[in-house]
Amino acid sequence: MKISRLEFIRNAASAFGLGAFGAGRMFAAPSGWKPRGNPNLTVGVISDTHLRTNHRGDAPGKEWPLTYLYAALRLFRSENVDAVIHLGDFADMGQTIEMQFHADAWQSVFPGNRAPDGHKVEKLFVVGNHDIVGGHYGGSGGFVKRIAPDPDVRVKRLLVGDLAGNWERIWGERYEPVWHRSLKGYHFFGWQWNVPEAEAEKLVKENAAALAGTRPFFLLSHVIPRKATREGLRSFRNAVSFFGHWHQSIADWRTVVFDRFPLIQCGGCTPRGGYYAPISGVGRVPLTGRSVAGKARYCMVMRLYDDMMTLSRHEVGKGGKLGADWVMPFGKYSPHPFSREEMRKAIGTPLFAPGARLKVENGPDAVSLFIPRADGNLPTRAYAYDVVVTGADKAKPLVMSVFATGGNLSPGREPNAGVTRVDIPVAKIPSGDTLEFAVTPVTSLGTRGVALSL
Repeated sequence: MKISRLEFIRNAASAFGLGAFGAGRMFAAPSGWKPRGNPNLTVGVISDTHLRTNHRGDAPGKEWPLTYLYAALRLFRSENVDAVIHLGDFADMGQTIEMQFHADAWQSVFPGNRAPDGHKVEKLFVVGNHDIVGGHYGGSGGFVKRIAPDPDVRVKRLLVGDLAGNWERIWGERYEPVWHRSLKGYHFFGWQWNVPEAEAEKLVKENAAALAGTRPFFLLSHVIPRKATREGLRSFRNAVSFFGHWHQSIADWRTVVFDRFPLIQCGGCTPRGGYYAPISGVGRVPLTGRSVAGKARYCMVMRLYDDMMTLSRHEVGKGGKLGADWVMPFGKYSPHPFSREEMRKAIGTPLFAPGARLKVENGPDAVSLFIPRADGNLPTRAYAYDVVVTGADKAKPLVMSVFATGGNLSPGREPNAGVTRVDIPVAKIPSGDTLEFAVTPVTSLGTRGVALSL
């Protein structure tokens, strides 16, 4: 199916109302770009599971349960995946037993590496810094040293004591610093933590003939490929990178970066859960605090069709999808559908529902402002709110931005029914007998809705 670039941009802004990607939505496929039939390949994507033992070192720690790893694997099983990508940091303290927890969970959900219908589920795994440098995180100075003070015993507890041998024993496959796998005609390249990326780049270029065309191939690593690597592979326009490490909420559309090719971060599935990443503001000013965002644990499911790739984003703590699927049609586009400029066109406008009202309560030390969930356009959820409080001096308002409560969780599963409470110290309130509060919903890409005032 061919469309003009003008049709592509116009449809990207309107085909699904306000776009089909993101914290709600990130990229809208043109009209008609909907999956037809079954996907050619379905892949689960997970990262940063960070399992840790108790202080005896013989079982999962109380605050590090296996609950969320099992939830993600069972989700993948229900989606009938052909493979699972893990982007590293399996073992929080680099212990062999922590990796074994993963293998036991894997065999429980995919016994014999098989799905319920009998097809093989491939493991596309790379290790992260917590796996490889366990001696730094847990062995040399603290956690593992307390468990195993004898250096000879301690080295046996750590994956790096015999990484290749431990990997083969636990996972039943050879450990490779860099590797290339082909599944149903789709190519995957992985490189382990602390391996020179030039080795991965070389491996990709050695397979250039097999990678020609518009069908995507995938680069898997714990951290985002370095600029030099992205530059070295710039001629491969159909490359797609997946990485982890940062634990950032995948409700934040900035987890997709376009630099030579798309680079997609998979949010962490750490047992303790993550909030929003403490990054710069998306509105007028830096975001204040983390609000009551709600802890989250993430994974993705990628489906590959003849003409498109879709990504569904899941939160496996409270459950549910984070919004409509992200969609990337295949082909040569300029600008690329995942470029920031195209995402801003498609992200849509967050809106308060008709009849929504702000609420203010006075306290002895602070004024509490209650902001209703901006669900008037639910597919495009607010990531943050710009708050402006104006008193007698109209030229000197108080201006701040706060995270939207629960915006990193699935719609309808936010704490406090998605109401965001902002406590403003009395000392910061502008002077005057009358105050005006104005709150504007903002997406993570900075697109703004209509203010609600009181």
